[in-house]
Amino acid sequence: MGQIYGGKVGRGAAFLLAFIIVGNLNAIWLSVFAGAQTDLSFFSYTFPRMLHDIFAIYGIIFWLWQVVDAYLVAKKIQ
Repeated sequence: MGQIYGGKVGRGAAFLLAFIIVGNLNAIWLSVFAGAQTDLSFFSYTFPRMLHDIFAIYGIIFWLWQVVDAYLVAKKIQ
């Protein structure tokens, strides 16, 4: 939203769409692959949860990068 507010509408819309897609894929991944499993083997329980955590960490890093980028766009406007 910071890029959109700063006048970079296409860039902001692309990042917003990427956040929505990655966030939904992460939620779907965890609910389908880890939530439906009944046994506690590595590949049916632990591995999907590890991938979920990795996706979440990358999401946080991507979000922080966008916060800094939005700040720099706003600073460039001033």
